[in-house]
Amino acid sequence: MSVVTHDDWSLDRRGQTAQARHREKIRQAIRENLADLVSDQGIILSDGRRTVRIPVPTLDEPHFRFDYNKQKHVGQGEGRPGQSIGRVGGAGQGTGAAGAGQGNGPGGSGAGDRPGETILEAEVSLEDIEDTLFADLRLPNLKDKPPVRQVTDGVDFTDVRPRGIQANIDRKRTFLQALRRSRLTGRPLVITKEDLRFKTWEETQQPGSGAVVLAMMDVSGSMGMTEKYMARTFFFWTEKFLRRQYQNVEIRYLVHHAEAYETTKEAFYTTRENGGTVCSTVFQLALDLVRREYPPDLWNIYPLYVGDGDNHPADNERAVKALEELCGVSSMTGYVEINPYNRVTALSRHVGSLPPAVFRWATAGHPRDMLRILRSFFRADAVASREGA
Repeated sequence: MSVVTHDDWSLDRRGQTAQARHREKIRQAIRENLADLVSDQGIILSDGRRTVRIPVPTLDEPHFRFDYNKQKHVGQGEGRPGQSIGRVGGAGQGTGAAGAGQGNGPGGSGAGDRPGETILEAEVSLEDIEDTLFADLRLPNLKDKPPVRQVTDGVDFTDVRPRGIQANIDRKRTFLQALRRSRLTGRPLVITKEDLRFKTWEETQQPGSGAVVLAMMDVSGSMGMTEKYMARTFFFWTEKFLRRQYQNVEIRYLVHHAEAYETTKEAFYTTRENGGTVCSTVFQLALDLVRREYPPDLWNIYPLYVGDGDNHPADNERAVKALEELCGVSSMTGYVEINPYNRVTALSRHVGSLPPAVFRWATAGHPRDMLRILRSFFRADAVASREGA
């Protein structure tokens, strides 16, 4: 006589299941607070070398909770099939003073007498935020280009050997080797040290899709502290996105007031000058840089400009003409207008004629708008249009 037993293995996996639920709640909390995290001043000013805390609901397992305010409970009196045994949040749940039980829910009045949901704070790193923020972001219209300076280091697994490190064990070939030996010897299937097979690799160099981002920013007197911080927020996350998603993207930093010049990354994020605003100078500098170092047949070119929309009246036509030329040689040209007061600016009156297939334009009135702008600029399937106008 044989006895068939059944073990509930789910009990052994409760710890793993709880950990998976916790990780999912962390990801959900990041998604819900992503706009605030992107605009977090602590992250931007610390160059991302910190963690932040976000609220996460408690991880209680589903269970029945006893309701002391009901006259009858489960197991009392006669019951009928299909009878409802109670309702969550029913009327008359409070005790004591009138309305005392109404203060537990959102918008309730008075002091409540029921336990509330526990909200914990979880510490998340910059990498956790990047995983959520950059999951769907890509450089639009990115094309393969002939190799120039862009070469990627790759790894090709080319052989299988009986010696190696545990991280590179080939489970399939190890199992097949053990099965083959078991069949030949007529012994039970047991994996031994001699059955282990490991994958080995060779380092290779492969051409990549070369791309250059021309980061351009207005540093004239009209760019106040708020505008400067919002511009820095956009370029901070743009650079994080590029460094994480692509190995071969060059970034050149250009700034302007009445004149334009190239600068270093450190100076780009800290420079603030006085003077007038002549936007065409920085657009022309970008065009000269493209003609001199980045021919479009070898490079994917992405000019990105952030300013407050102000420009000298006599320069508007020259600026739009230079932007149109940039659109002609680039995969995507982006313009972020920092406009906290939602005013009609000099550039906003003239950029509407630029080709929508290449030119992407967005306005920002608050640092939280940067999440929307990043998604509208770096979604490969995004429709080129004016966002947030």
